[in-house]
Amino acid sequence: MALVTTTVVPDLRLTPFTGISEVARERSGIARAEVVYTAVGTWPATGAGDNRSISFNFELDPAYGYVLMDANAAFIKYADDKNSMEATGVMQISTVSASGGEESQWYSYISNSARQTSAGNTAIGSIGANDYNTMFPITGNNSIIVFTMETKPTALLFPFPGVDAMACTSMFGEHKAQEGSQAYRFYMRFLQYDIVQGYNYIVNSPIMTRG
Repeated sequence: MALVTTTVVPDLRLTPFTGISEVARERSGIARAEVVYTAVGTWPATGAGDNRSISFNFELDPAYGYVLMDANAAFIKYADDKNSMEATGVMQISTVSASGGEESQWYSYISNSARQTSAGNTAIGSIGANDYNTMFPITGNNSIIVFTMETKPTALLFPFPGVDAMACTSMFGEHKAQEGSQAYRFYMRFLQYDIVQGYNYIVNSPIMTRG
């Protein structure tokens, strides 16, 4: 038995915002661009007795600050094959300095609507600790699990002096061993801010800008 790990590097889409001067933006909490990371593909099947995990890894450009707005992932099985993903995933965002210092934030992906055992039990207290997986059929014999991040960072992700890298990793696992291949969809969206805006109290106030 072994743990088989799959690493995916999502695609980047950067959309600059227009309609305001640079001087006006520097004095405001208005973002300079939208930054979106997406991934679409197939998670390969494992060998006999093997478990697996999958992670989506990328680095944010440390020349800017960021606010995380949306994060979700979906895993799909076809042809009468039940999905046995763990009901939670994790995300780690780290700011790393050249001197070796690191600040890490950890958040959870949750699949609330699909949480149930293979017997169909969904009530709190009826899901065994060893059977905390999700099975949620959608169309025909397909089975899909959607993970969303309900609690997101309230702080601005910012390259304060000394920070030279900002890494983001989202990881998901599977409850059962020796499972077949399945499709995945990954999506994460940030608002991007100029460095000079990173010291503006408006951007750093989660109530004013992200309430």
